[in-house]
Amino acid sequence: MRIADIDKNLNVESKIENDNLIWLDCREKPFHLTGLADYFDGLFTRMPAELMEKVRPELAWLGKHTSGGRLRFRTNSEFIALNAVLPSVDLMPHMPLTGSSGFDVYAGKTLEMFATPPNVATPAFEKMCRFYTPADKDGFRDITINFPLYNRVSSLAIGLDKNAVVKKPKKTKYGKVVFYGSSITQGGVASRPGNNYANILAKWLDFELINLGFSGNAFGDELIADYIASIPMDAFVMDYDFNSRSLDELRATHEPMYRKVRAAQPNAKIIMISNPVPDIYCHVKGNDPRLEIITETYNKAVSEGDDKVWLINGATMLGKSDRDTCTVDNCHPNDLGFFRMAETVKPVLSKALKVK
Repeated sequence: MRIADIDKNLNVESKIENDNLIWLDCREKPFHLTGLADYFDGLFTRMPAELMEKVRPELAWLGKHTSGGRLRFRTNSEFIALNAVLPSVDLMPHMPLTGSSGFDVYAGKTLEMFATPPNVATPAFEKMCRFYTPADKDGFRDITINFPLYNRVSSLAIGLDKNAVVKKPKKTKYGKVVFYGSSITQGGVASRPGNNYANILAKWLDFELINLGFSGNAFGDELIADYIASIPMDAFVMDYDFNSRSLDELRATHEPMYRKVRAAQPNAKIIMISNPVPDIYCHVKGNDPRLEIITETYNKAVSEGDDKVWLINGATMLGKSDRDTCTVDNCHPNDLGFFRMAETVKPVLSKALKVK
C-alpha cells in the first residue's frame, strides 16, 4: 500500500484528463517572469548568458538554479495545472524534493498547490488543482508560481481553462529587491520555494525579487558585484558573510561591494546582515571579528552621510529560544528558521522601502 492510497493529498502524481484544459508556455505574454535573467541552452538562468560565460564554473552552475524565479499573472480560470521538465533530479539528504526541485502555486498570498518530481527518475511531471481561494469581484485571481530553489528548469507550461482569460499581473508595490548570499539565501533547506525567507518577504511586502544566493560560493566576486550594481533596484540585502572563506576575504570584499553598489545605485537602500547561525554552527570560527568587519562597513557609510543603510546582527535572526530547532543541521534553516529570519528582516526592509 502507498501513502497516496491512504491520503490523496500526498499523491504528487497526476494524470490530467480535462477536455477544457489548454497548455500555455510560461515565457509567452501576458505571463510575467521575474528573478530569471535569461533563457539559453534550454534552461532558465538567474544571470545573463554573457555573464554566465565569464564567472567561475561553480557560479555558472548555480546560476542555472532557479531560486527566486517567479511567474505572475491574473486569470479567471477556476483551475490550474503545471507541466514541468527538469534536466535531472538530484537528492539531498537534508532537503526534500518539494523545495529543491518543486514549484508552489499561490492565489494572492494563499498556497494552492505544489508540484514536484515524484522521484529522481521522473524529471518531467505535472499536477492540477482547482482554486479554493475566492476570486476577486471581477472573477480574477492573482497567481504567483515560485520556481525550484536548487535545480534547473527546462520548461514550464501552465494549464488553464481554454475559455479563461489571462491578464498581466498587477504591478508590485515596490521595485526590485536584490538578495546576495550563501546557500541560506538560495533557500537551503526550505521544504518549499515559497518558504525561503526572501520569498516570504516578497510575498509579505510585494516587491520584485532577485535572489542571487550561491550555495557555498558567495565570495564577494567582483563580477557578481559588478552585475548587482548594474541592476536598478529599490533595495539590496548583503547576506554573504557565511561563505567568506576568511576574515581577510570578507574584509577585502565587503566594503568594496557596498561602495560599488552605492556608486551605481545612489538611491538604493542597503541592508547588511551577518551570519545567522554563529553560535550553533561551530565550524565557522571568528564570528565576532566577522561582525566587526561588517559593522565597520556600516559605520563608515553612516559617518560619510549615507542615511540609506541598515545593519542586522544575524545572531538575532533565529530568535532567542530553541535556535537549533530552526535548522536541519545546525547550519541551514528549516521552515521555522526561515520564517523567523523573515520576521527579523521585515521591519528593517519595511522601513527601508517606506512600507505604509
